[in-house]
This record gives sequence, structure tokens and C-alpha cells, in this order.
Amino acid sequence: ANQHVPKEKMEDAVDKADIILVSGGNTLYAVDRWEYLGLDELLRGAAHHGKVMAGGSAGAICWFDGGHSDSGDPDTYRLAMLDQFEDGAATEDTAYNPSSESTSSTLEGEEGSARSSHYADGNTAEQDANSEAWEYIRVEGLGIWPGLVCPHYDRIQSNGVPRMTDFDSMMKRHPYELGIGIDHHAALEVDGEEFRILSIPGETGSVIPEDASNEKEDAVPGVWIKYVDNDGMLHSKTCPGSGKVTDLLQMLEDPQKHLLLDEKVELCRKENPLLKD
Repeated sequence: ANQHVPKEKMEDAVDKADIILVSGGNTLYAVDRWEYLGLDELLRGAAHHGKVMAGGSAGAICWFDGGHSDSGDPDTYRLAMLDQFEDGAATEDTAYNPSSESTSSTLEGEEGSARSSHYADGNTAEQDANSEAWEYIRVEGLGIWPGLVCPHYDRIQSNGVPRMTDFDSMMKRHPYELGIGIDHHAALEVDGEEFRILSIPGETGSVIPEDASNEKEDAVPGVWIKYVDNDGMLHSKTCPGSGKVTDLLQMLEDPQKHLLLDEKVELCRKENPLLKD
């Protein structure tokens, strides 16, 4: 994000890689930067040639049409991150943690920092008082897979707004897209024509098992599928543990017509300008 990388060097790295892993971060800035450098086409080519494309948080969103993103959080802006690390202010508690996002692929959760994330059912008055004024936005991905992905689905970040709640609102503003909500400790793996859901045993999530005695304590990590019907009603269901990709993901007949851009994206770009060589 802060240095020029020759096209030939990127081509060589992508060509030699068996697995391409994208960390968490500011999704909007990352995808814009990739497009500026020409890395976006290299990544699409790698996916189409069968390389393993993996990632968490922003590294999950990037493979899809778009995602529910915290790219409007000023703490994730390029200069803010550089200042934090150059000043030596980053500590275990305050440093940006790229592994804090959900995971996908090979696909998973998104971008926010672990320091500002807590469970959606654990919001307190104190957390509300400390909330920062920024909004989640819909960002564009590489479009390798169809869908609008929300990582950290069961979490709240520094703005104090539960991602699952805001994601529902976003789905109603983007009714033609299939929504995929991935809990913080869950992952969606796509392997050829098959998919499966992975999760970390013992961790809490948003999916309540049928035999749960305590809904809050027994909820486990999982993945949610969402869609808006012709009457504008939002439907949500838990994703099965495995199945056919064709039963999970829905291709849009006319993406250019149906993928609606978020008007807040341009504001975020102005506040976090792209580094151009």
C-alpha cells in the first residue's frame, strides 16, 4: 500500500504461488490499489487457473462482487496506520490485527481491528458512549464469486453498530444481491463444485443449535444466507454445513444493472486518497 511494485515482480509472485492469502485491512483502499497497479487482473487470472485463493476479513470480501465493509473507519486509513506504526504506538492491544477478520476459501470474515470488535450481544452503555462516528459501506470486490459478503457478522466494531443489523439494512438497499454473513470464528470454503462451512470449536457465534438450552451461551459460529424477495422482504437462513456451490451462490444475469454502488464510497476515497506512484 505504500510502495511501488513493478508489474513483472507481481506477475512472477502470482505465477509461482500455489496459495494466495489476502489479509484483513481497508478493503476499499486495497481493491482500488490493486486496480491501479494491475494486480486485480493477475488475481482473477490466478483464481481462474485453479490456485487456492484465501483470506480473512477484507481478504474474504475481495473475492466476491462486494462486501459489508468498515473501510469508512478513519483508523484503517493509510496515513493513520503509518502514523501508528512509525510512532511505535502499536501494541498487542491497539495494533491492527489482520487475522481478526472472518475467513473464506477459502473465504472468511473482514477488516476491522480486534481492538474495536466485540460480540453483538455484548454491547454495553459504556461501549455505546465510546463509539466512534463512522458508517459501514458497501465496497466492490474482484467479482470472482457472486454475492455481498459480511465478515465479522456477529461482531460490533468501534462505531458501536452490530454488523448483522447494519448488514440487513444494506441488503434492503441492494436487493438484487445474495447476502452471505460469516461469523468471526467461521469460514466458507469453496472447492470446485462443493462448499463447506468451517468453525472453531468452543467459540461463540450467532447460530443457535436446535438443542440449545441457553441461546446466548450456546450460539455457535456459522454462516447466514440472505436475500430480498420481490415484495422487499428480507429473508435469512443459516447455511448448511456443506453442499453444492450452485445451491449456495446465485449468478446475476446483468451485474452492471443490478450491482448498485454505495454513494458513501467516494467520500471515503477523498478522506483516504490512493497512493499513486
